[in-house]
Amino acid sequence: MQRSITIWFILFCALSVAPCMAREPSPKTVVEDRFAAVRRHDVEAIVALYAHDAVETSPAFCVERGGPEGARRTYTELFQAFPAITDDVTSMVVEGERVAVQFIARSKKADGSYAFEVPLANFLVVRHGRIVRDDTYFDTRGRPCS
Repeated sequence: MQRSITIWFILFCALSVAPCMAREPSPKTVVEDRFAAVRRHDVEAIVALYAHDAVETSPAFCVERGGPEGARRTYTELFQAFPAITDDVTSMVVEGERVAVQFIARSKKADGSYAFEVPLANFLVVRHGRIVRDDTYFDTRGRPCS
């Protein structure tokens, strides 16, 4: 009798915890969702993927930015400066909570040709379904940070 109760208790606990764990997206899914939102220029969807204590760095920034408001500033400024910008992921490596992404940022002219293409590397840390660290690297071609 005792063994039967113990087995049922373990089964009950496992079944009640599993749905909660299944709701948390993987780091890869979070990063893929961010790139999809960038392609749509959906600032609010991007912001929703950042933790309240997230840290964001880039050679374009003079100081690191933090949290969802830092992400809002980054992507609002980016989309205002380059209304036709899009990111194309060329490779992604996921190791636990860490995600490394190579991608190319492109912006098109009205005639459909590219105004520019910039290769970038992005290193992210994702915990509990939110980006907590976002370090981006690219050649600034001597332009100062802002």
